[in-house]
Amino acid sequence: MTTPPHFNPTRWTLVLRARGEDGEAKAALSDLCSIYYAPVVSFLRREGRGEDEARESAHGFFESVLAGGLGAPEPGRGRFRSYLLGALKHHLINQRAASVAGKRGGGAEHLELDDRSAISMDDRLAFDREWALAVIARSLATLEAEQADKPERFLTLKPWLGSGEAGSQADAARALGLSETAVKVAIHRLRARFREIIRTEIAATVDDPAEAADELRHLIAIASAG
Repeated sequence: MTTPPHFNPTRWTLVLRARGEDGEAKAALSDLCSIYYAPVVSFLRREGRGEDEARESAHGFFESVLAGGLGAPEPGRGRFRSYLLGALKHHLINQRAASVAGKRGGGAEHLELDDRSAISMDDRLAFDREWALAVIARSLATLEAEQADKPERFLTLKPWLGSGEAGSQADAARALGLSETAVKVAIHRLRARFREIIRTEIAATVDDPAEAADELRHLIAIASAG
């Protein structure tokens, strides 16, 4: 089966191919980390940290990831968010171990990344929800930037991109000086482009393009459940 151009290669695939060592892979990993910054900060705040502490801890974590200090990713890792959550949990465990060891005057034992027993279902659900909201927010920002030459129309039609009440299309048509038919077409096109951007964002974080559809379904389900 032929892979669509925008899926080939994904950022995560680039990282896996080069095991994160060459310049292109490092740039791809940096992009992926920027995508997941907000979910990681939210996850850390959920653990009881304040905003500043969570951001400081997130910066330290991503510095470790970018430096390769948490182990090189291996082919077959699958979704980047699964890898990242495992890495984050182990980073926190090692931090706590180092803190305890420091108080006792001893060294800390490094925990291998492959041991994922510390990740609970609640952890996964919380992290996945933050991931879903971050992907949606990034995609919406991209769409808004694309519509920069028509800001009023975008702001008027934006409510129809969500799952809540969007108001009257007739009112929107009058506000924009368009027919209701033209507004319906504009909303349809805007929604289609929004979904396309979301799919592209998601595809960047898997190592098999076939997984992107499953990830999209998961995003919709987890975002709708909140």
